[in-house]
Order: sequence, then structure tokens, then C-alpha cells
Amino acid sequence: IQFFNKMGYKIICTECRTSYNKGNDPENLFESNCSSCGQKMILVDHKFKPPKKSEIKKWQVVKLLVENGLTFQAVHEKLEKGVYLRVNYPKNLSEAKEFIQRFKNE
Repeated sequence: IQFFNKMGYKIICTECRTSYNKGNDPENLFESNCSSCGQKMILVDHKFKPPKKSEIKKWQVVKLLVENGLTFQAVHEKLEKGVYLRVNYPKNLSEAKEFIQRFKNE
């Protein structure tokens, strides 16, 4: 049995501040480069909501997170044995730095 995300994926370019839907076909998830700048596009979760192109500070947060391996997959914090809480991704750079320290190895 082959499992894949039924909702699809997105690819983003943090340099051009763009995102594209990739669909959910696992054969379509090959690496690609941005058609505008040539930078390698980054595969992120389908739930990622890209900031507007003009929201440069928000894109800086996105760039920092994906450079540290956090690609907007669900992150959970253990509250107690068997109890986990889904954690929201940070909105600013200072929160992002703390988030990376806490969840990079999850």
C-alpha cells in the first residue's frame, strides 16, 4: 500500500515569495527550481498558508523555519503521558527562533 497526502502539497520560493499547489500525486513530487529566480523550490505541507508577497517580514519567518527543516507539518508538544497539544507555527522572528530550538528535532 502506498500512502500519500490526499490534500496535496505546496512548493514555495522564499526568494520570490511565491507558492504553488503541487497536487497529491506522489509521482509529481520531484524537485524543481523557481521559474523566476532559479532557486530550489521547497516542498511544504498543504496546510501552509503563504503570506502575501508584500509581507516581507512574514516571509523571513517562513524562510528561517524551512531552512531549519520545519516545513509546516503538524507539531505537537507533550503535556503529559499520552496527552499532546498541537502547536501553532510562530508569526515573528523572535518566536521562530524559540520554536526552532524547541521543535527542530521533533
